[in-house]
Amino acid sequence: MIAESDINIVQTIEELVEEVRRRRNEDVGAIVTFLGVVRGGAGIKGMEVEVRDEDRLERLKRDVLARFEVEAVEVVHRKGRLRVGDSIVLVIVASKRRKDAFRACEYMIDKLKEGTYIREKEIS
Repeated sequence: MIAESDINIVQTIEELVEEVRRRRNEDVGAIVTFLGVVRGGAGIKGMEVEVRDEDRLERLKRDVLARFEVEAVEVVHRKGRLRVGDSIVLVIVASKRRKDAFRACEYMIDKLKEGTYIREKEIS
C-alpha cells in the first residue's frame, strides 16, 4: 500500500493493526510494527521520496510471507516532499512468534532501504 504525503499516519497505524488482527489466526502471538521517520542533522531539512514501482512492493510483501513464518505483512510508504520528523514508512508483521516477526520486519526494511523500491533524496 502506498500513501501520499498528507496521510494521517496515526489513523493508518490503527487501521492496519486492526486489519492484521482481523486476518490473523488464533496462533498469532506477536504483531511487530516499525515506523521510520525523516531524520534531521547536518543541515537536512527534509526528504523527497519517490516510489519506483508499487507492484514490486507487493511482490516484496509476498516474498516476506513466503520466506518467513509470518501470517500477515502490511507496508505504507509515503511519497513526495517530507519534513524532518515526518513519518515515512510503516511496516506491520504478524507471526506466531516474536522472533519471526522481528526478522521479517527487519528484512522488509533492509530491502526497502536498498533503493530498488524507493528512492529517497535528502533536501538541504
